[in-house]
Amino acid sequence: MRTSTAKGQLSCSQGRFILPLERYIERRSRDFQRYFKKNSTDYHVDGEIGRFSFEVYSKVDPYGEAFYNTGREFFTPLQGEEKYLTEGFKEVALIYGTTEISFRKSAALINRIRYQENGGTPYSTLNDITETEGSEIQNHLNNKSLTIIESNHFINEIKTIEAAVDSFIVMPSELESKEIGKIVEGLPIEESLKPQILNNPVPYELPWEAVNICLDDVGAKEQKTTREKKALEKDDGITTTTRKKRKYVQNTVIHVEHKEKFYLLNGYGIFYVLRLLLAFLLHNDLHEKVLVFYIDGHSLYSKVLQYFSWHKRVIIILDWYHLQKKCAELLSMALAGRKIRNEVLAKIKSLLWHGLVDETISYLSNLPADKIKNKKEITHLIKYLRKNRPMIPAYSVRKKVGLGNSSNRGEKANELLVSQRQKHKGMSWSKSGSVSLASITALSKNKEHKRWFQDGEIDFKLAS
Repeated sequence: MRTSTAKGQLSCSQGRFILPLERYIERRSRDFQRYFKKNSTDYHVDGEIGRFSFEVYSKVDPYGEAFYNTGREFFTPLQGEEKYLTEGFKEVALIYGTTEISFRKSAALINRIRYQENGGTPYSTLNDITETEGSEIQNHLNNKSLTIIESNHFINEIKTIEAAVDSFIVMPSELESKEIGKIVEGLPIEESLKPQILNNPVPYELPWEAVNICLDDVGAKEQKTTREKKALEKDDGITTTTRKKRKYVQNTVIHVEHKEKFYLLNGYGIFYVLRLLLAFLLHNDLHEKVLVFYIDGHSLYSKVLQYFSWHKRVIIILDWYHLQKKCAELLSMALAGRKIRNEVLAKIKSLLWHGLVDETISYLSNLPADKIKNKKEITHLIKYLRKNRPMIPAYSVRKKVGLGNSSNRGEKANELLVSQRQKHKGMSWSKSGSVSLASITALSKNKEHKRWFQDGEIDFKLAS
């Protein structure tokens, strides 16, 4: 045991020697320099309080071989000039920064708060950080979904649309027929049409037991590496310049809701996001409940059937707003004038609101020739109604019993995850950049960002 003697000296308890403090420090310094070598690169940090660096060392043996490197053993390994990003920095930069405002404004705000207007984090770095973090989130969700599906011993085959339609079984209504009958009886419509409303093939689910799923695609302008122009030489020698059709990066967004709790999923490719949905349902013990999909068109209908035709309790609803919109667009091209268009549209809307597709088709087929400007568009509308008949319910009845008719929650999810940030002022995006930014936004809306930044984990649970 060592004891102190005179100021500036050290002695052993037996009093065998007295070593001046200066010599002791010098000796320990020589030992440190002998066995610890300063690394050529400092450890760089981008943090909530600013950008800074500190020295790191490697411990070596007498022959110069490294035992360990403090820059790798004690801290997260970095490559080159890479910087370690603290949890606080990620939260400020991503959750309150790039998901809400542009990369330039985010960088300016962060550096101003940290008083690092010169030498702070550049906006291009924030762009790279956002893309990297979003890609890591997608990779994590991809691996998590595969693990969940495999651990549940679930094997799902994506069928062709023909096989999916053949194997799909329409589930029976869960609401009592007496209750539905009373509601139909009170509808303000001709008595002769009420039996057909009762025979609508789209069933009625128990609202408190169903899982409501709004599914939609939303596109952001795709970033071009070069300006794409093509010069064409006409026969008369006049040269014209044409531009190629604008391409879009499509994000598929899903809003899942059950008992007033929700979760948002996003990704590139409909079947990939449907796999995330399947894993989410398995993980939350929701896969055996009634799944009610709200969509805006037949292309999504076919994809849902291809992926979920094995499920015997699936209902697919065509969003009422999109049905009205499509009818209005086609009638505008088909009929001779706004007044006639409005009269016909009001008539078919009243029929479709009650799910009377056959009566709507019959009415359109018998329109007087003097009201029609373009017969092809009438034919187009009739084909559209026939194709979408399996997902056109009696909207009036569903509203009376408190069931949904709209995919507006999905539209709102699109606005929050993609449109609000990516579809203004002529912005364009790469595929990875668009999906990554939407993934970080979804992480925030699902209230998962704190655990992700701390542990690199996502709970994958419904959020209130």
